[in-house]
Amino acid sequence: MLGVRRYINLTEDLFVVKNLIGALLQGIGLAYLIPPLIVWFYPNEIIYVYYFVIPGVISILLGAWLGRHVKMIEDVNLRQAMISAAFVWLFASFISVVPFMKIAHMSFIDSYFESMSAWTGTGLTMMSNLESYPHILLFWRSWMQWLGGIGIVLVALTILIRPGVAAARLYKAEARTERILPNLANTSKIIFQIYAILTLLGVYLYYINGMPMFDAVIHSMTGLGTGGMSSHDLSIGYFNSLSIEAVTIFLMIMGAVNFTVHYKMFKNRSIRHFFEDIQVRYMFIFLIPTIVLIGYSLITWNHMQIAKAFRESVFHAVSAITCTGFSIDDLSKYPELAKLLIGFLMVVGGGAGSTAGGIKLIRITLTYESLKWTIQQAILPKGAVIKRKVGNYIFSEDEIQEVFSFTMTYFAFLLIGTVWVMARLGVSIANAFFEVASAQGNVGLSVGITSPALPLDIKILLILHMWIGRLEIFSTLVFIVSALMLIPRVVERE
Repeated sequence: MLGVRRYINLTEDLFVVKNLIGALLQGIGLAYLIPPLIVWFYPNEIIYVYYFVIPGVISILLGAWLGRHVKMIEDVNLRQAMISAAFVWLFASFISVVPFMKIAHMSFIDSYFESMSAWTGTGLTMMSNLESYPHILLFWRSWMQWLGGIGIVLVALTILIRPGVAAARLYKAEARTERILPNLANTSKIIFQIYAILTLLGVYLYYINGMPMFDAVIHSMTGLGTGGMSSHDLSIGYFNSLSIEAVTIFLMIMGAVNFTVHYKMFKNRSIRHFFEDIQVRYMFIFLIPTIVLIGYSLITWNHMQIAKAFRESVFHAVSAITCTGFSIDDLSKYPELAKLLIGFLMVVGGGAGSTAGGIKLIRITLTYESLKWTIQQAILPKGAVIKRKVGNYIFSEDEIQEVFSFTMTYFAFLLIGTVWVMARLGVSIANAFFEVASAQGNVGLSVGITSPALPLDIKILLILHMWIGRLEIFSTLVFIVSALMLIPRVVERE
């Protein structure tokens, strides 16, 4: 009977996962149909339209077929939601390679790398001479980063999936827990609206500060989405404008702040909610001393002028901790200390409930506070009650243990990747750590390691780190373990 039960459970899992994936694929297909609209402004690029329309229609039809019984699903366990979410990010990147292969003439693995980097909001790229590519392809990269910033699942929740247990579990499986409103569907719509308003604000601010309209749209989407893909090889440094850098810093910080904070500011029309948030305060606690140290290293070792060193250290520190990946200079020339400090900020990451990656500020804060609570527990009389509170949040022992488990697992993957890159490429520990931290934190800053010349195994390694980092590890581990269990085996019957 045990074997029969396992078979039945497996069948139920496959049925649920298949239908959830179908619903999500329809959202990806709809996303594919947006870039062709820009041929209205660039009519000579109409020849590229079918590279988007055909995969988009295929994704919609395939999703409709796989998800034809989605309304029959009344309940979804977290394992099924995690498997679905993890697979969709893999498949979204797979189905998105067509424009890169056909328009940019990139290999499959480089195209898959580019797609995964875009969807996960990472920003590492295999492309160069960006100015030579059609606008529709550059928009596609940025559009994926904009959607990936709020999450494929959130897009599907807003458009396709009805409210209920399935939607809630998928939402959690994509490493999201914030609820602006009690109703999840309304939460997703509010997030989408705030995201769109801030994006339009970014376009306006860029444009009035001298950035061409197309570039303004691209950089607003990837700045707020903390993705960092640019329409120029030199990224924000191409414009050499202090005002544009200031707008970019504003967008990056806005993208790395919890959407609940945005909602409170919009609703109450008060900026005080921004500074009251514990994660925002800790962001600046990490930023200020790190900016000073990076600037010091640039002045001491690179003999950079004080004003230039301060300008670059502020920009790159914000770009790192918000996990955006914009740059204004060649980071490969930076001293080892500066690289390690920037790498540290990439590991810390932005706020939970934002578009940023990394471990997240609330987890780092909770880890620090837990050390204080442990010391207090040892000093105070036996039986003393310590309220485990950070900001406005009270945490249980289970939640604290989960944070520790996640943080240790995050560092374990980071260590494995760093050692592998060092061994295969013969680069310094600072450079290897920087590149792996950038991939796993979904950042996109690079010291020049990422390029089409990388060995195949390193490309695959970085792809996996981007995927693992975007789903915050556990969903991907559940997916891998479940996939191994699907290996054909003899079902024992009693």
